[in-house]
Amino acid sequence: MVDRKMNREQMFSQIELWQQSGLTQKAFCEEKSIKYHVFHYWYGLYRNKDIDSNENSTSFIQLKLPKAIGASVEIHLQNGARLYFHEPVSSDYIKALVH
Repeated sequence: MVDRKMNREQMFSQIELWQQSGLTQKAFCEEKSIKYHVFHYWYGLYRNKDIDSNENSTSFIQLKLPKAIGASVEIHLQNGARLYFHEPVSSDYIKALVH
């Protein structure tokens, strides 16, 4: 696990360097001798690091939807389940359903 954590820190550091470099991912990988598919894998983990670190809790992002009369909402969960609402519900209500 220590080696994996070290690799994670090293790759996240490389991703931050890439973000500051102004280079494309491919050009950065060529310059640093990093395999592109490996960089892409770690970049996916980097983008989701906040979600992964809070894996056991339910987190929500704010969505701004246009107000429409009679609008309904369908939520697709990671496990394949779907929640369908015909009227507005609070985020607390949704949290109770998915927790």
